[in-house]
Amino acid sequence: MRLKKLLLGLLVVAVALVGFIPAQAKLVPKIDHFVLFVDQSGSMYMTHKVMKDLKIRLVKKVLSDMNELIPELGYHGSIQLFAPLQQVLGPQEYKRSAFAQAIGTIREDQKIYGRLTPMGPGILGLDPLLAQMTGRKAVIIFSDGEANKGSDPVMESQALSKKYPNLCFHVVSFAETSKGKAILEKISKIGSCIMVDGVTLLNDKEALAKFVKDVFYEEVPEERIVLRGIHFDFDKYNIKPEWIPVLDEGVAVLQKHPEIKIIIEGHTDSIGTEAYNQKLSERRAKAVFDYFVSKGISPDRMKTVGFGELRPKADNSTAEGRAINRRVEIKIVK
Repeated sequence: MRLKKLLLGLLVVAVALVGFIPAQAKLVPKIDHFVLFVDQSGSMYMTHKVMKDLKIRLVKKVLSDMNELIPELGYHGSIQLFAPLQQVLGPQEYKRSAFAQAIGTIREDQKIYGRLTPMGPGILGLDPLLAQMTGRKAVIIFSDGEANKGSDPVMESQALSKKYPNLCFHVVSFAETSKGKAILEKISKIGSCIMVDGVTLLNDKEALAKFVKDVFYEEVPEERIVLRGIHFDFDKYNIKPEWIPVLDEGVAVLQKHPEIKIIIEGHTDSIGTEAYNQKLSERRAKAVFDYFVSKGISPDRMKTVGFGELRPKADNSTAEGRAINRRVEIKIVK
């Protein structure tokens, strides 16, 4: 008999521990504005030696894959091309569908010969756009780094970084020469920003997801809010001393989070009439309400409701089940 009571008590406690809101990660933007800056010079319309496809087509694939992973967190973005400088999508709040449509319009059939790569002037050409942006800015360059006309792209990037301290140049590299790779590495290191290999992003979904997260957002764990329920003896609505620590935990949570409002739900087992059990469940809920008020919790933050025997958690045909059903649950109002 003692063992049976012990097991029953443990079962009731186990049930009392459920019903909390699990911890979730909140996505927080790392940037306020971004520019997807795509190289459309002649070399980008040549075939990548490893991937056996046009580099510009590979860039579009990376852009499309990235776009599927970027969360809509209220930042503003645009899509710009360089060599020559051209706007594909003007600055606007980031929406996945709009950016997907714009990415699809980037041409795949331009001439190769006679179209050099003025990367430096292209980067300098971002100045008027960057001047319109407030807060944290990111320019994500998609290029093979084959700068061969105009001013030094590293120098122009340094100048803009100095002018806009919250600016970061990230690079998705499709470089196939040591010269192109060196230029892109120097640009990405100006503000300790990120350079990734474009082919890697195409072949490794985890690497792509990491790059998107590193550039666009971070995950901040939200504090888990726990409000546990309590149980009652048969035909009783007084709060037993053993449940006071549980209710005091609830008081502490409510004091720490004044924005929270709760519903206190009373329940019974099935013994007795439905009308009697309805009143008993309301008294149980009111007992918890009164306890919270006595500890300084505002009545305006709480609502009580009784469900009588209508919402059992366990089988009312057993003593164990009925003990579980004689309870109060505390729900956070969303």
